[in-house]
Amino acid sequence: MERFDNNKINNKEKKVNITKSITSTIKTEVESKIGQILNYGTLGMNFGLRSDQKEIKYLINAINEVVLRAKEGDTVKTRQFELKGKFPPYKYAIIDLEGDPPKFFGLVVSNQVYQIFVTKTKYLLDFYETVWKILNLLINFYLFTFSNHEARFFKKILPFKLKEANDKLFFQVLKIVNVQKRNFEGLVPALYSLNERSYHDPLLRNSKNIELHFKNGDYYLIMEHNKSCLLSTLKIVQKRYLKLHFL
Repeated sequence: MERFDNNKINNKEKKVNITKSITSTIKTEVESKIGQILNYGTLGMNFGLRSDQKEIKYLINAINEVVLRAKEGDTVKTRQFELKGKFPPYKYAIIDLEGDPPKFFGLVVSNQVYQIFVTKTKYLLDFYETVWKILNLLINFYLFTFSNHEARFFKKILPFKLKEANDKLFFQVLKIVNVQKRNFEGLVPALYSLNERSYHDPLLRNSKNIELHFKNGDYYLIMEHNKSCLLSTLKIVQKRYLKLHFL
């Protein structure tokens, strides 16, 4: 008559349970990783982001031309500066809007930072048309932002403020990507999660008073706030977003 060793049976059951637990943990981590990637955008972005220095240089020259013409009109104001460091030739830009309705537009392309704005609301149409010309140049680029505000404005509001009827179709194909991990994620917590310092912001991350600062003529404060948003988003794209896509 065969005898059963309860100790051996219990040990086998323990090993099976441990194996199932490890397998379940690995499966959960993989599914979580895939879920994050799918939430951030298309897997084909690996290929869509790649560019070369000639294309980036051509784009920057074209944007510079638009900015120069805007300055000549004297209704739209601009500020431009360069960032230090190496920037691989990827087809993406950082965008950020300030104001309600927007009166400041910030843009980072490669190592170039552009800030375009108006000081009088009667020139808003000139401002919108300048932004529209720049977006036309960025039609094949991914436009990263850290909120849903930009996509909502460019796709649902701005097309109806411009004269050309075909603009409505153009704005629908813009590749605007919100890089927030979840709704209402803040820039500072996102940077801290990456062990990165936050950039100086004279408005202390409070964008609710933008309109008040605009009325008071505090354009420099708004530009510095916009700069902080742009550079913070750029850091999050480089340190978190692109790493998820370039596995």
